[in-house]
Amino acid sequence: MAQKIGLALGSGGARGWAHIGAIRALEDSGIKVDYIAGTSIGAFVGGIYAVNQLKELETFVKEIDWKTIVSLLDVEFPTRGLLDGDKIYDLIYSHVLDCNLEETKIPFHCVATDLLTQKIVVLKTGSMVEAIRASISIPGVFTPFQKDDSYLVDGGVINPVPVDIVQAMGSDLVIAINLNSPYSPPPQPSENQEEEKVKAQNKEILSAIKASEESEVSTDEDTQATRLEFLHNLKSRYNDMQETLAEKVNNWLPEEEDQPKTPNIFDVIGSAINIMEQQVTQINLQVHEPDILLQPRLSQYGIFDFHKAEALIQEGYRCTEQALPEIKEKLS
Repeated sequence: MAQKIGLALGSGGARGWAHIGAIRALEDSGIKVDYIAGTSIGAFVGGIYAVNQLKELETFVKEIDWKTIVSLLDVEFPTRGLLDGDKIYDLIYSHVLDCNLEETKIPFHCVATDLLTQKIVVLKTGSMVEAIRASISIPGVFTPFQKDDSYLVDGGVINPVPVDIVQAMGSDLVIAINLNSPYSPPPQPSENQEEEKVKAQNKEILSAIKASEESEVSTDEDTQATRLEFLHNLKSRYNDMQETLAEKVNNWLPEEEDQPKTPNIFDVIGSAINIMEQQVTQINLQVHEPDILLQPRLSQYGIFDFHKAEALIQEGYRCTEQALPEIKEKLS
């Protein structure tokens, strides 16, 4: 009797595009996945794979640029998070429609964290869109998702790589993908190459902000004014194309001259989440050990690098392809 294969897709923000490459490598080698559990971006990719829409997702993410990213900024200003998440909700819906979790082609469970009980919540039934929106709610970035009397946030707070969840679904062999491994990245481009990349990226961001300003058509005048003010302030920091993104964001906050630059809000949130998830993952994987652990080399990518899908997908594919002999041996 063939072994049932479970896939545990970990959290890690934009690094999650590597899941797409990993799944594609498994498919190309004829390995069929029977169960999926996903946390955060792992829930997003896993849920879309479970409803047989992965190719469409791959096409979409490869086209993401700063214009796309800016268009998804529904700024909350903030009481519970920087972003309200309604536009992300619509994005999820566009890929999974109104499918329920119990109706997926491949059995799929979604992992979130309950802020009030401080416990893991495994979503097994009900709206796929709501489950994924809850699971991706990075604390401080997205507002928590309210479900009945619970306020749900990113499952990666407690269980970044849900090995135990997919084991409990009935898997005989679990393949886990950890996006937060501290492995060294490949060689970086030269200083001149990096400078040109920064200039091009900055130009792209500025164009995206301008386009977003021009297309703003909110019927709520207060909301429109607030978002336009945010966009104008953001745009004003991108006049000097010689500076890096981090330097520009730092300019939002006043600093005394001759003082070293301090981490901006994106640095703080991204680094804090990365540190937390690395530590929690290390402990969890010792308790719930997968049969195969895939750890793509992603340490050079930030959790907000959603516009780097091509490279992330390639690394996910490379890492999985390298592990195929071990996977096939355990399946034999």
